[in-house]
Amino acid sequence: MNTFTLRQIPLPVEKKLRKLSNESHKSLNKTALELLARAVGEEPEGKKTSKYRDVKSILLPWTDKEYEEFQNNTALFGSIDKDLWRK
Repeated sequence: MNTFTLRQIPLPVEKKLRKLSNESHKSLNKTALELLARAVGEEPEGKKTSKYRDVKSILLPWTDKEYEEFQNNTALFGSIDKDLWRK
């Protein structure tokens, strides 16, 4: 495998990359490699799956707006209707 250095990474890009890395509990390098692979239309190494069984493309990544909309639309599922559970 080849190695190269990226310079002058914009601060917002660095922050987002670090956030994604922390959220996925992966190294910064592994996160960057996975994102680069996806950006050029390749599966990250070790992640080859059948295109018919891989649902990540429809589930991830969500925009902040989509996530907020999902949270708002599913908030009801987190509450318990006490009348339904009475004996």
